Amino acid sequence: MTERPKYSPDDIVRGLSLPRRVGLLVAGLGGLAAAATIGLLWATEPGELPLRTRIAFTAMIGIGMAWAGFAGWALARRPLFAVDRMIAAWLAVTFSTLTTLGMVTVAVTRASTAGILAGAGLGVTLTVVASMMLARARAYRRALLTRRHELERESH
Repeated sequence: MTERPKYSPDDIVRGLSLPRRVGLLVAGLGGLAAAATIGLLWATEPGELPLRTRIAFTAMIGIGMAWAGFAGWALARRPLFAVDRMIAAWLAVTFSTLTTLGMVTVAVTRASTAGILAGAGLGVTLTVVASMMLARARAYRRALLTRRHELERESH
């Protein structure tokens, strides 16, 4: 029998909480399911799709695969100091901005004032929420790095 624990210090520092792991798993599976569904829809379409539809499908498949890739990376690597939160927030800001631009562009080409207002309103709301998440992630990372520097100074 040994007195050594079965886990290393790296396991303790890099451990993800259960809610965090579940959240990453849901994000990854959701992105993968969305990309697969749109890909299957596109593959089973009998005729040629219009260019705008192909662009939209490609963008949505890319977004889904990006979330799935991010979740897989975060679950496998267990990044330190809230790097995963920063990346997730940047993905959310980028994708909500691109979605807003796409919705407004489609509404403008159809010359629909109500569509422009609805698309812009929803898009701006999504982008503002994503930006707030990014600000929170930055603040959390800054606090963790500050604490790390304090601990390093105390140990020397």
